[in-house]
Amino acid sequence: MIKSIAIYPHHIDIDYLNKIDFTLKLADMYGFDEIFTTVHLPEYSLSQQLDCFDAIVDKARKYGFDITVDIGGHFLSEVLENKEYIDKLKTAEKCFVRLDYGFDMNQVRELHNKIGNKGFVVNASIYRKEEIQKTVQDLKTLDEKLEIRACHNFYVREQTGLDEITALRQDSYFEDLNIPVCYCIPLYSHPRAPLYKGLCTLEKHRNKSINEVLADLIINQKAEYIMLADEWPTEQEFKEFGETYDVLNMPLNEEEVIGIRLFDTASSEERNIVLKTHVFRYDSPDGFLRSQSSRQMAEVASSIKAFNTITRNRGLITIDNEKYQRYSGELQVVMCDAESDERVNVVGIIKDSNDLLKLKRFREGIKYKFTEVD
Repeated sequence: MIKSIAIYPHHIDIDYLNKIDFTLKLADMYGFDEIFTTVHLPEYSLSQQLDCFDAIVDKARKYGFDITVDIGGHFLSEVLENKEYIDKLKTAEKCFVRLDYGFDMNQVRELHNKIGNKGFVVNASIYRKEEIQKTVQDLKTLDEKLEIRACHNFYVREQTGLDEITALRQDSYFEDLNIPVCYCIPLYSHPRAPLYKGLCTLEKHRNKSINEVLADLIINQKAEYIMLADEWPTEQEFKEFGETYDVLNMPLNEEEVIGIRLFDTASSEERNIVLKTHVFRYDSPDGFLRSQSSRQMAEVASSIKAFNTITRNRGLITIDNEKYQRYSGELQVVMCDAESDERVNVVGIIKDSNDLLKLKRFREGIKYKFTEVD
């Protein structure tokens, strides 16, 4: 997986330079390999933004990061007309140029000839299949060694992010061309101005935690390329990303039984259902994992009385009671908050976020064993 962080242009002072240095050290420590930046923000001149680019390149040089710079609109024309601007872009030895909008292939060819960039990044969100195919074909004619990637937009305003169906459709166009597609993960320690709502690609990821977003991107979107899109991630955010990534990529097999720590189990009848080895149904919705094993316990299920039918928060274990008739005895793991239901008993809680992440891999056929913790 390609792992990227974002650093945006600001007024250059010692505080900005120190933030760059600190962030790059953390990024390197946690296995990131790319920096994303831009030179087409309307609030700064192109000259100011290229000064920031120069500062980022200087700080990043010792870590060997790739650098992707976003260029669009009239700024591309300005770059091509100014040797000083070209020279600054050339300082990045492993530079990708993201072609956002307002460019033509003659400009792109001229830019590549002048700066010798490593590759180009295509906007993954806004083009139809035929446009993507033509753009990629045209880029490949520039230089057979060019590396081509794609990157979705991030969406600052609420209700403007992509839905997952649209994103997967766009991804399929690039998958056919063997091109990795980047998704943006929002952060909330330093959310980006002016709205401070997180820079997400998918609208459903807004205001969600890093582990929820990353798990969805790896498991459901099959992402091969991600970016922490809000700048200045804290060490805790890097750590959360790293732990989540490790759990989601841990080698597992169908013969292995994964232990899940469980707190506060209820009656003996319910414990007899819970403290077993469970395989969850492949067709379970993401919000409620249905144990395939528990449905085989009809005799025990018939005695489950209604008890503790409280609000079902993420991480709770539930068992359907006799009011659910033939579903009585079915065990579920609640993966998203839901209202209470008089037919559903809450019988335990999983508190460890890593255990919940392990459960997200249920479609791999993994066996899970719940164990009690005092």
